[in-house]
Amino acid sequence: MIFKDIECMLIDMDGVILDNTYDNNFWQNQIPEVIAQNKRISFDDAKKLAIQIFNYKKDTKDWYDVDYWSNMLDIDIEAQKRSEQSFSKISLYDGVIDTLNELKKKSKLILITNAHRKTLNIKLEKYDLAPYFDDMVCAHELCYVKEDIQLWYMLRLKYKLDYKKTILIEDTINNINVALSAGISGAIYLGDEGFTASDKILKLSSINQVLSAIN
Repeated sequence: MIFKDIECMLIDMDGVILDNTYDNNFWQNQIPEVIAQNKRISFDDAKKLAIQIFNYKKDTKDWYDVDYWSNMLDIDIEAQKRSEQSFSKISLYDGVIDTLNELKKKSKLILITNAHRKTLNIKLEKYDLAPYFDDMVCAHELCYVKEDIQLWYMLRLKYKLDYKKTILIEDTINNINVALSAGISGAIYLGDEGFTASDKILKLSSINQVLSAIN
């Protein structure tokens, strides 16, 4: 992969900049606990119920929609996300800020996340990431999510991006494959899913390794 002509880096948030612990614990433990209390059922039964409900909307716009789940579950999801039990688990990966500072010197940086704007704002209250990016995009506000190729076409139009000079830094291989299909020149993959080797995908273990890869 040739990085010398890169003009823009599209960077995912969760699993790339922020540790996934916050989101995983919230949906796998905290919300089932609330469901168990509200419905007066066991935690195990509540967790099974939550999994059934969540899987129905997986990889769709609703999956990431805080307001949708508040209405569906009759739970104030935003308030739950702001609770100390949850908020305290938001954490940056070590060294990320220094890395973003250096990457910003080399190209335009755009944060692209499937997270709902309310979720993004909560995370920004703990870590103000805005100064390191030229813009921060919540995918569903463009009416699609990263699993849908239409999102990548809309993103290119919105920012007048030359995809031949754009790379994606992402931890979900399916999202990378969709972005590549839309014309993005290459991607840096930070996840642990299996994938088919490609000269357009560079596998790294941390965003902090990107600097050495592009120099």
